[in-house]
Formats: sequence, C-alpha cells, structure tokens
Amino acid sequence: MKKTNKALASLAIAGMALSAVPYNAFAATTVPTRLAGTTAEQTAVAIADQTGWTGAAVLASSTSYGMVDALTAGPLASFLKAPILLQGAGNTLNADTKAELQKLQVKTVYVTSGTAVISQSVLDQLSGMGISVVSLGGNDRFETSANIAKEMIKLGASVSKVAVAYGWSNQDALSIASIASAANEPILLTEKDSVPSSVQSFLASNSNITSSDVIGGTGVISDAVKADFPNATRHFGTTAYDTNNQVIQDFSSSLKFDNVYVANGNTGIDALAGAPLAAQTNSAIVLTDGTVPAAATFVHSKLGSNGVVTALGGTAVVSDAVRTGIESGTTTPAQGDLAVTSVNAVSADAIQVKFNQAPADTSKVAFTVTNSGVPVTVSATWNSDNTVATLNNSANFAEGTYSVDVKTDSTDLGSSNVTISQQKIAKINITSSKLAITQDGIGYASFTVLDQYGNDITSSYLANNITFQTGAGTITVPTTGVLKVTPNASTNLITFPTVGITGYDSTSGVSASATLATSTALGTLSSITLNNLTNANNAALTAADTSDTWYINYSAKDMSGNDTTDYSLVSGGLILSGANNDQLSSSSPYVTAKVVRDPSDSNKAAIQVTVSSDNIQNDLPVTITAMSYQGAPSTLNLTLKKQSAVDSFNLMAPSYNIASGELKEIPFTAYDQNGKQLTKYSDLAGNVTLSGFDGSGSDASEVGFQRNPDGTASLFVRATTVSGTSNQSVPQILTASTSTGKFSTITLNIQPAAKADTFSLDNTKVITAMQEGANERLDFGENYGGLAVKDQYGRTMDMTGLTGNAGNYEVVATTTGSALSLNGIESDKTTTTANAIASGGQGIEVVAGSNLADSVSRTQTVNFYLINKADESAVLGGDTSKAIDSQSVTFSVVKNSDISDYSIDSVANPIYAFDSNAGSAITAQQDDWSANPYVYGKTSGGAKVMMAPGFVQGAYVDDTKDFSVETNVTGSKSAATNAYDTVKVVGLKLDPTVSSAKANLTVTIKGADGLIHTVTTPISSSSVDPVAKTIAVHSDTTKGMHLSDDGNTIYIDNATAMTNELSNGALLQRNNTDETNTGRKDIYFYATDSYGSKGMNLANVYVVDSGTVNGSSATPLFTIANGKVDTNSLTNKGDYVVLSGVTTDGLVATVKIVKNY
Repeated sequence: MKKTNKALASLAIAGMALSAVPYNAFAATTVPTRLAGTTAEQTAVAIADQTGWTGAAVLASSTSYGMVDALTAGPLASFLKAPILLQGAGNTLNADTKAELQKLQVKTVYVTSGTAVISQSVLDQLSGMGISVVSLGGNDRFETSANIAKEMIKLGASVSKVAVAYGWSNQDALSIASIASAANEPILLTEKDSVPSSVQSFLASNSNITSSDVIGGTGVISDAVKADFPNATRHFGTTAYDTNNQVIQDFSSSLKFDNVYVANGNTGIDALAGAPLAAQTNSAIVLTDGTVPAAATFVHSKLGSNGVVTALGGTAVVSDAVRTGIESGTTTPAQGDLAVTSVNAVSADAIQVKFNQAPADTSKVAFTVTNSGVPVTVSATWNSDNTVATLNNSANFAEGTYSVDVKTDSTDLGSSNVTISQQKIAKINITSSKLAITQDGIGYASFTVLDQYGNDITSSYLANNITFQTGAGTITVPTTGVLKVTPNASTNLITFPTVGITGYDSTSGVSASATLATSTALGTLSSITLNNLTNANNAALTAADTSDTWYINYSAKDMSGNDTTDYSLVSGGLILSGANNDQLSSSSPYVTAKVVRDPSDSNKAAIQVTVSSDNIQNDLPVTITAMSYQGAPSTLNLTLKKQSAVDSFNLMAPSYNIASGELKEIPFTAYDQNGKQLTKYSDLAGNVTLSGFDGSGSDASEVGFQRNPDGTASLFVRATTVSGTSNQSVPQILTASTSTGKFSTITLNIQPAAKADTFSLDNTKVITAMQEGANERLDFGENYGGLAVKDQYGRTMDMTGLTGNAGNYEVVATTTGSALSLNGIESDKTTTTANAIASGGQGIEVVAGSNLADSVSRTQTVNFYLINKADESAVLGGDTSKAIDSQSVTFSVVKNSDISDYSIDSVANPIYAFDSNAGSAITAQQDDWSANPYVYGKTSGGAKVMMAPGFVQGAYVDDTKDFSVETNVTGSKSAATNAYDTVKVVGLKLDPTVSSAKANLTVTIKGADGLIHTVTTPISSSSVDPVAKTIAVHSDTTKGMHLSDDGNTIYIDNATAMTNELSNGALLQRNNTDETNTGRKDIYFYATDSYGSKGMNLANVYVVDSGTVNGSSATPLFTIANGKVDTNSLTNKGDYVVLSGVTTDGLVATVKIVKNY
C-alpha cells in the first residue's frame, strides 16, 4: 500500500507540472502483452487508454444480448478517433466508464444500442455530464450496422467499399473489424439467404460503394446474397476460426505484424473494444476459442523479431498459453475424440448441448431426450461452428428431470441429466422513463418481462398474470409490453409531475416499481421516420395492382425515446384521418397509406399502402406524410407507376423440327414498359397481335395464346400444309406486334408431313427361350411395351395415342411353323385370334405350342412389319415389299429337360409401407405400390426361359408383420394366374419407432422336372411419404376417342364412349380415397412417385373451364365431386371441358375433353 501511495503521489506531482499537456500525450509507445481489467468495462478502459484518443467515444453494451449492436462500430470509432467503452445492464452509468469519459474529456458519445439495451436513464446521465449523445441503434442489428455506416458518411468519411458479415455469428464481423477500421470500410450485417431491407436501402442510396468483402462461406452467406453486393470477394474457411485465419492471410499485404492482438471469439466483447486500437497500427486480431488456433502458424511466420502479441482481456478469456502459443506459432493439437462438454437448459423449451469440437457430420449425431423413461420429441439446430446443438421442444418442457443421451454413428457420447423447473417470471422491467399522454388524456408506458433463463416472455401467458397499479387511475395492457393508464374520474394525468407504477406477479413474488415523469407534450410518439416501401414480391407501386399490398418500413420512438412498433403507441401517436381515422396523408387520391395491425404480429403496427386505380395515363409522383403530435413530420416520396402493359414481344425459333400440319409451341419473351417480364395469359391475350399462326386453316381455337393451368400463357402455331411428295420445306412467316409499335417476326421452315420411317423392338422386353405353353406380349406401351416407331426426323411417334400421322401406321406380326402361334391383344388384355396387329392400345401375343412332337422344329422366327394401314391386306397376304421397316426375332421352345434352374428378379427399390385402412385385405392402392419381381426358368447355359402359367405354387415372406404377399393375382402381362408375373408383395404399416424394414421373399416353384424348387430375393420397405415426380393423363384411344396432335386434347368420337368414359360417377383419378379404383374408366389422372409407383393420390381434380364452340359457358357444363364426374352436360358437338389434376407437391397436368360427334 505504501508503494502505491508513493506512486500516486508521484503521478500527482507530474500532473501538476504537465497540467497543460493533453491526455493523449501519455499514450504508451509500446503495447503491453496484455490489456485487461477485472470486468469487460475495465478492459475497454485499458484499451482506450492505449489509443490515446480524447474528445469522443463510442458507447456499446457489454451484455451478451446487446454487444451484437456494436459489432460494426469499429470503423466509425477509428474514423472518429474515438475509443469504444462499455455499459452493462441497469439504469446507472458504469463507474469505470464514467471515470474514463471524464478523463478523456469526452464531449460526444455515439451509442450503438436503443434504450431497451442501454437505458434512457444512462443517456440522461451522459447528458447531465455535458456530453452530446448520438443514438445509432436501429430496430435490429442489421439496421444498426446501416446506421453506423450512414453516420460515417455523414461525418465525411470517403467510403467506396464495405465489408459484409453474417448477422448471427459474431466472430466473422470481429475477424474483419480491425482491417475494415483501418480502411474506413463500414461493416454491414446480413441474413444468410436475404439482404435486410435496411442494408438494401443503404446500398441503394450510396452509389459510390463499388466493391465488397464478404466474410464467411456459403454456410452463413449464400451466393445469392453475395451477388447482391457490388463486386464482392468472399473470404472464408470451414469454421469461424478458419475464416479468421483466412481473412488475416487475404489481407496480410495491408497488415503490419509488429503488433498482433488476440481475443476470445466466444465472448467477443474484448475484440470489439480492441478493433480501433489494432487499426491504429494496421494489426490483425486473432480469435481463439480457448485453444491456439491455426492462424498462429501464419501469424508467427510474419511476426517481427520484436513483435508483440497482446491479449485482450484477462487470463480467463485468453490464457497465457494461448498468447504465447500464437507468439511461437505452436497450435493446440487436435482434441481427439468428440465429446459432450456440457448440457444445460437455456429456456423453458430448449436444452443446449455443447461439444469439445465440431462433429464430422452433424446429421449423424442423434439426441434422445427422455423424462422418466418416456421419449420426448425434440428438433436440433446447430450454431454456425457446429459446436453447440440446441434441442427445441414444440412446447415448454414439463417440470422434471430429463435425461439427454447423445450418440454419433454407433458411439455413445454419454447421458446427462437436466432439471427443468416450471417457467416463471424472474424480472419485470418498466422501460419507460416518461408517461406519455394522448390528447384523450390517456397515459402509456412500456414494460418487458424476463424468465429465469433471461428470455423475454413479455408476450407469453405468464405476463398476463402481472397486476399493475397506480394511484392515478387504473392500468390495463392493451397490447404486449404496453401499459395503458386511464385516470380516475375528474383527474387529469398531465397535472401530475410524476406517476408511480408498480407491477406484481403473485405466482413468483417478483415485483417492480418505477416513478415516471409525466410528459408535458401530448402524444405517444416523440418521432417517426418513414424509411422505404416494401412488397413481398418486390413489386413496384403500380396501378392495376389493386389487390396487392405494400408496407412502409418505419422507425418510431415513444415519449421515453425507446424504439417502438407497438400498435397502441403508433396509432395513438400519429395525426390520422379517413373514415376510420387510420390514414396517413397521401398526395394522390389513388394511393392510400394507413396504420393497421401487422399481419404477422397483431401487437405491432404496420403502415399499409394500397392502390385504388387500375388505369392511369403516366407515372405519378406520390408523397406519403406521417405526422406525430411531437417532432417533425416525415415524408416518403414514391412513384405510382403506370399499369403494366405489353411493350415488347419477341418470337423465338423453336429448337425442334415442325412438319406439315403439326400443332407446336413457339417460345417467346414479353416485357412491359418497366422491363418486367410478362408471362400471364391475361396480360398477353388480346394485347399482342399475331399473324401467320394458323397455317392450315384448321381449328383457330388451338393456335395463338393458350391459357396454362397456372395462369401463364403458351403460344402455339399450326404448321402450314406441305403438299406433294417433294422433300422441300415450305416457309411460314410468324409475326407479333404490340400496341407500342414494336414488332417481331420469325420464319419457320415447315418440313414435309411426318411419316413413319423406322421401327425398333426392345430386346430387353423379349425372352426368346420359352417353355411349352408360355406366352409373351408386346405393344407400344399401353400395357407391355417393347415396340417403337420413329418418323423421318428421328422423333418417336405417338403410336399409343395415335396423334398426328401416327394413326396411319401399324405393326403386323407373321410367322410360319408349328412351334409358335400369334394372337392379337386388345387394350383390355383380352385375346383375339384375329391377325396379330399392334396399333394404339392393341398388341401382339406370341404363344409357345404345347405337347410338341419330336418332329416339330422348336425354333421359329417371328417377323414384325411396320406398314401403312392401307397396305395391311397386302402385307398379311405375303407382299412384304410394301413394309416401311421390319424386325425379326427367333424364338426357341425349350424342352422341359433343358430347364435346369430358376431365378427371380431383384427388387431394387423399397416398397412404400402404406398405412392402409382396409385391414388384412389388400387394396388397389396398396397393389399400385407393390413389388412384382418376375420368376423365370434357366437353361444350363444360364439363358432365361419364359415359363408357362401354373408353375408358381406360392410366395412367402419371413417378416409377416411388415410385409404381406398378395394371393390370387392375375399377371399384368401374362393375363394368367400362378404365372411368372403374379408374385406381388406389399409393405404394411411400420412401427412408429422405425422408418424401414427388411425381409426375404421366397417363391416356391413346381419345376419342369415335376419337383418343388425355391428362389429367394431380399426386399425392403420404407415409411417415408412418397413425393410425386410426374403427373399425367391416361386415355385409351381404342375406346372411341382420339388425341390432338399435341396430346393435350381428347376428342370423344361417339355416344358410347361418352357414356362409358364420362358418365356420372366416373373416377377421374387412379384411385379413390377409400383405396379402391371403383368407377375408374379409361380417362384418368395419375402421378408417378418417388417409389417409381402410381399409388399416390392426387390433391384434387378441378374443372378449369367448360363451354361450347362459342367459348366459355357462364353455367358450368361439367362438374366434379370427390374426384368423380358429378354432372356432364356436354350435349352438342364442340362442347368441352378443361380438367386439371394437381399433386400434393404442386405438379399439374391439364387436359381438354371435346365432344366430337
């Protein structure tokens, strides 16, 4: 103590001798190896002393929830030559900070938080010290960063570059802080996937900013956000500490390594205060998580022989080992195995699990939470470093002790017990310093409520239990966090100099009291600023958008200077007009701005802007003015743009050939006068003049703009007819013009009519070795597949729908011999002994003879001929010269003695474990999700043999709880029972604790040798819900209907087809909601799902339009109920209905059905 007194006496003498010397003359020339105090505020003072700056200071919050506001303050502090000092929670200015302000003779303080964080009482104390206070706090951390940047520019900083950091990871902003501070480079904060409006507004109003440094990888700032910043360069690493290392290396050319600072990246507060000091000497700040980070290696390589590494903060935040490790370049070795370091409750509905390092793959970390052995469902979210997982419950945890078990892959990281007490009120804060008085004599004040975890629960039900009282009247809570004081009868609140308010929660026993000065000015707002106009679709304010809504982003302060968006305070603090007394002043009769309750939070006020006119002649200027009872009015200047109209229209040449008479889509682009792309049918039809699109003079309703189900437009052309036999194309000129005089034209080279040119047979669909009595079937895809035809342009022709010229062709099959016979197959799979012809839904069957004599040749060739239908008789009569193309397949009818083994197809995809309501019965919908592996014979050489029906004796699974084998199945191809394609197995509902199951499927076979054989294949199931991948419309053109060229219109050609397909009760989707397909005809919608199956139900089937040849009918001609035809009034030729099927994930298919007789 004596030594200290002597030192103080010496300093006093020196002070008297040098009293005229400014304080900054005492700044040390050599930075010590540690700058620290016992508190964060004292550490900031130590750093401030080192800077030597006087006259101004930046005041930031030292609380964990408040320091985020000051993350971006470093560049402003450096520009002002103002140290960053700290203030904790509470209503009293921190003593160490106060003393430093006095010592540095500070006249101006820039405050980085609003009064909810640094109280008005503290600001009042600063003012009482003769200090001018400049508040930079915004509504959130993003707006605060923009406000700080604005202030730099306002004070004269030359800013051409900004740094960009993720707003929810303090380390990235701290990594760039000293570098940006030295370069007068403001730091802006952003969300990962969107740029906050306040930051957008700042960038838009500062065109001098031409480049950006984006700090962090795509895990924190997406490439889309990066693209929104001018000439952005990304600096990043795998973790925040790797990013810190990379930033130091990327900017090493502008850094000096005489001094290097190290701060704790988890607390961050010391790095925040140290940024201006580090900027003085162009020094880097290395961040540590308690270990010596990888950055130490690079820093050590650059550190001069006399270089100093300075720890910011005490040894509790930066140990001596870490400081010396960075000095020597010795990094902390890897921590070894992953371990859980702590498990704690952080709120009434969340448990936090901390790890010693980031897991290699967070998706493989499993958390099991139980309460007295009962599982509790939680969802895990990770911090940006993947070192902390927060387990969130959908509601508050019940009071009790919870076991939290953590596993990664097969490694158990142990269990921890967490005791969660019932959520309760721990603190009531009356945040107002003044009682605002409205013109009606009502008083308003604000309050917040915290629970035992420090979380704001003002909006929770617990806050409703607080009783507020005042001797001046009664208190109610009209909106969250707002107190309404209604004076006693014959009492005027404004006559009271102060009003005392108490709040008491009887459950927790917590109370609070405050004595508020009564505002002498009327109103609940001290100021309001209109910032900018926003729209959910980023749409400009435009006439004709009378159903659209815009909102004005604003900043408002209550009478105590606190930021507020409360509906009661905002609506009560503005001078409003209109029938409902809710409108701001607008200079245009077409634009209305009014105060409404925020759609996302009814406690908050939003300023809604709507347009009432759909037709103006020119863009109009609009001024919105907000006037409070106090403060200056705020105006926002807008432009009401003229309604969107087609200005330019560009036809584009298609990438495919178009042949004579074909209906094809033409790509295009269209833009309005504002450069906005137009795609809606309503915007284009009737507003663009088209010419040359109906080349063949057919149905004009098919050409031009066509409405898509989603309201967009497609453009179709009917190709001109190319007559004659020449191969010469014919030009067809298409033109489009707009009312603004802009013109577009393209020339199509219409090719001669499409003709069948080549025929192919898919050998994978054909088994050439057949047992006696076996059968195989082929068609164009209606039931079996295997056959395909292409035209002369290499395009596959629609031989099933018979669209375009496909209806002129067919494939006939012929053979000679006794080993095989051929049949025709109808689309309903019935057999006809007439000629074997494939066309539309019809197919060809090859049947192996039975009981063949030894003298019969067992090898026989089947010839397939692609022909014009007109040449059918001639080709069947033997004149194969008329065939357009041909293929041949040679089959062998194998003796039973040559069949030595058997095989079953593997089942690659899991079966959907459908939760059926039908009990043990297998429904049509379950069958659509079934696995259907085929069973074959095998020769000694390994060749597959198609077996005759009857050889399959049974099928079994070794897990009957999760799988079931179908019985009495008729094969979809063989049309027989006990055949190669009749083994089907379905997945049953799984236990809720599992999502998949596995089993073995075994099939018993009566072999060609008369003995019983077995084949086995593994199968699996999954309860993951199916997702639609495609949606389509099924139609059978053999049933009295045909398709249009583009396949989008079905023409019903006779009364029988109309009755059969579209009578009342006809099912228009593959399955009913009761899992049956009762009522399904030959026209229906279906989806193919992620299991490769067609079992998924649609969301719905809709009638989009119905009408006659003259257009849409005011009275619907066709209605649907529960996916079925309800009424059908298509009575005259040309009557139509347009149907759309929609999947649950938004896929849409549309078909037009026309009565054609």
